[in-house]
Amino acid sequence: MTEMLESFEITENDVVRYLKQHPGFFEDHPNLLKKLHLRHDSGEAISLIERQNQILRKENTDLIDRLNRFIHVAQRNDKLFLNLQTLVLKLLACRSLNDICKTLNTELTERFDVDQVQVVMCHRLTTDGDMWLYCDTNTLQTHFPAAMRDARNECGEFTEQTRHLLFADTDIQSLAVGALTKDDKGVGVIALGSKDAKHFRSGTDTLFLGHLAMVVSQLLLTL
Repeated sequence: MTEMLESFEITENDVVRYLKQHPGFFEDHPNLLKKLHLRHDSGEAISLIERQNQILRKENTDLIDRLNRFIHVAQRNDKLFLNLQTLVLKLLACRSLNDICKTLNTELTERFDVDQVQVVMCHRLTTDGDMWLYCDTNTLQTHFPAAMRDARNECGEFTEQTRHLLFADTDIQSLAVGALTKDDKGVGVIALGSKDAKHFRSGTDTLFLGHLAMVVSQLLLTL
């Protein structure tokens, strides 16, 4: 008889499996909870109920933190949307490319946490007083192949040569680049510059930038 009992020895896995299959076990044996103790981080022993309460409080705190992050992102997006709406309305009132460049510079640096703005075109030469930068098509395709060939907006640090092309000797460290198109062809970019190398990261969402670039691209058709 003893040999038979030994052959059916209960392991920890058996206990774990049983408790998983009977989650109400401790409800039927409440006194047992008072006798079970777990080691706390402080070194003191606490009851299983106290440990469960700690876990629940931790999970509740984590959920509140996640909710607060979601709320922060939502509030930030709402503010961004309203600022973009204001910018678009001001752009619609522009009657020249210089007006567009001036509006972009003023609004983006004042409302969008951008240090510098540069509009670069390959199909519009500049004269004295013009606010955009002219570059030939090959140069733009070399520095911004995604924007010029695929009309794709992107963010990142880019190379020092690219940053210098746009912002000369300034201390711009990261860029957000929006593709400007005309007749389905790349004709330039809107470049937003930040002195913070991590401000425009490669994984930064470009939804709002893309919308802005599309609006400016449509305005180019009327100029």
